[in-house]
Amino acid sequence: MNAAPKWILMWCMAMVCTGFLAHADGKIIFQDDFESGSLKNWDADSNSDDPSRVVITDNPENVHAGKRALEIIAQPGSGKGGKLNKWFMPGYDRVYARFYCKFEDDFDQGNLMHFCHLAANRQDDRWSAFGKAGIRPGGADFFTTSIEPWRDWKRNPAPGAWMMYTYHMDMPADPKMGKYWGQMMTPDNPVLATRGEWICVEMMIQANTPGERDGEQAFWINGDQKARFTGIRWRNDARLLVNDFWLMLYIHENPEINRVWFDDVVIATDYIGTLDADDSSASGGAHP
Repeated sequence: MNAAPKWILMWCMAMVCTGFLAHADGKIIFQDDFESGSLKNWDADSNSDDPSRVVITDNPENVHAGKRALEIIAQPGSGKGGKLNKWFMPGYDRVYARFYCKFEDDFDQGNLMHFCHLAANRQDDRWSAFGKAGIRPGGADFFTTSIEPWRDWKRNPAPGAWMMYTYHMDMPADPKMGKYWGQMMTPDNPVLATRGEWICVEMMIQANTPGERDGEQAFWINGDQKARFTGIRWRNDARLLVNDFWLMLYIHENPEINRVWFDDVVIATDYIGTLDADDSSASGGAHP
């Protein structure tokens, strides 16, 4: 048998490096391992020009793979942090986002913070999911979800336990204020985030069929599925698609400088898994 052409071998190596070869039926929407040293492929509403909040590092202690990673810094004060934003219009009914993150050894947000989001914006308004804190989605305007650690008023050790913070059509209102601040969806068994080590985090959102409560979301930690939430009514208009990702650290009342490092970001239409995952080891691969 003739040897495979060089370009095929190079393609296979690239797919292995993304952890995606085992799921070749899925489409890679976007990926960034920060090896280019540039953030030019991220979009508007990113803090890529502010090195006090977002910077590429080549410190090997804070790089997951390769020679570079991303550092996001939250300075002390109210509403501090940074973000990279990526649109992929018009969007998809189902999207997975996988990234590696490492919290600084002494990371402590105090209590409330927000982390990485998937969002659905209107096709004629890519900003429709922005600035919607306290507003319940109407079914044709936006919906969002995020994976983030939750201190539970300091009952959980910093950074907290992983949960999904979600804006959907049937979310409950805050009983005291009447606003819609997002619904916290937590697994039955708390999954604590660790500091000082790399964590593979993957999240998924599946839009519902308009008129049905068949929407879903799920998350995986280090390749293991930790939670899946079903029966969600995200939308009543099929044109509203998942089309936005925020790589973010945002702390409400930040007591001190806090840092998180990110690496090996992949957004896709099928389960991605860890960098060393294959069909037999991707134990979190209970995916649609």
